[in-house]
Amino acid sequence: MKKSLSMITTFALLFSAAPFAQADTLEDLQRQIRELSAKVQALQEEKKPAQDPAPPADPSYGKKLWESTKIGGYGELDYISRSENGNGRGASVFDPHRFVLYVTSGFTDWLTLNAEVEWEHGGVKEDVDGDELSGEVVVEQAFLDFAIKPYLNVKTGVMLVPLGAINLYHEPTNFNSTERPDLDRYLIPSTWSEMGVGVYGSLGSKVDYQVLLMNGLNGEEFSASNGIRNGRQNLNKDNNRNKAVAGRVEIRPVTNLYTNFSFYSADSAPKGSSAYTTIAAFDGKYSYGNFDLLGEYVHVFQNNPSVLRDDIGHNMSGYWVEGAYHFMPKAWKTGKLSEADTIIFARYSEFDTQQGSIADPSKASGKFDRSYTNFGLVFKPVPTLAIKADYQIYDDKRQAGEVPLDNDKFQLTLGFVF
Repeated sequence: MKKSLSMITTFALLFSAAPFAQADTLEDLQRQIRELSAKVQALQEEKKPAQDPAPPADPSYGKKLWESTKIGGYGELDYISRSENGNGRGASVFDPHRFVLYVTSGFTDWLTLNAEVEWEHGGVKEDVDGDELSGEVVVEQAFLDFAIKPYLNVKTGVMLVPLGAINLYHEPTNFNSTERPDLDRYLIPSTWSEMGVGVYGSLGSKVDYQVLLMNGLNGEEFSASNGIRNGRQNLNKDNNRNKAVAGRVEIRPVTNLYTNFSFYSADSAPKGSSAYTTIAAFDGKYSYGNFDLLGEYVHVFQNNPSVLRDDIGHNMSGYWVEGAYHFMPKAWKTGKLSEADTIIFARYSEFDTQQGSIADPSKASGKFDRSYTNFGLVFKPVPTLAIKADYQIYDDKRQAGEVPLDNDKFQLTLGFVF
């Protein structure tokens, strides 16, 4: 490069020799030198290598992000006919029970955003007047998932509490009845979400686990009628400085057998007092040919219930057991019905929210010791759509003259996942 510049300068000087000889004054000479210097500078600039253009913006990242974003959801549309039994709940109604939209977006192959928003009973209006829409809109999930190793991963945000048979698997195509089991509405208040952070992973091919640290429940909202359901707090609130610990171990010991052990423990009392709520749950499913056998047991222990409410016991517990039979002949599974399924099922459930001593004995009642018998039919023309019909028989141990908490009912539901 230096050699080339020297040659360029030499040629420039040779071509400019005449003007130098004719210079009459020093000023003329200086002017000519300046002109010559400008010519040399121009020649040097022409010989400089062209700079690489700025790299264009990479369009592939946005495209990859869009391609890795998936939108889905589920919904339930109900027709409910409740019998009259004196509690004021007898009615016949069509109900847009819920519509849920979820979004999953993979920022990279190890970082994913998961979100789920639910509209219940048609949503809400800012000012509810009379019989206008008065459901709810709520964020059920919104968390970041950091995939590190198969046996150790991290997630943080608004997450489902990993407790019981239904809370994690609450889509309508995952259970046979038109409604989620009442045990999983009152002793495990599905759908139950909280803000927190945790780890999860797989220990081989047969064991999965989760351990989460989350906001807890407000035990002052527990009750004999609704169990712990109303104890769920707003996602940005906690009534004390302690945090809840929830965990789950799913075990698949043999083919067609699924079992799950889960737990939850936290102080449910407001600041200045203490009353721990501990929940233990076990559920399982075994399939043999066209038969399914399912069940769940839940136990809630309150070490100091009188601090929270005067009508709940030290213990709340219950169970349900269900049998189901897939009876659609294979000969019918052709054409548009090639993936179809038809199921007949029956379930028995009971639970009691006043076990053990309660602070106010005058509020003890057998009506809080309830049982439900459900039997029905499910038709799935495709795996993502369930047309369900069932009948519920309600019973309890109330005394004569007491008003029952629930009703016999017939319900028809269209449940779908997309």
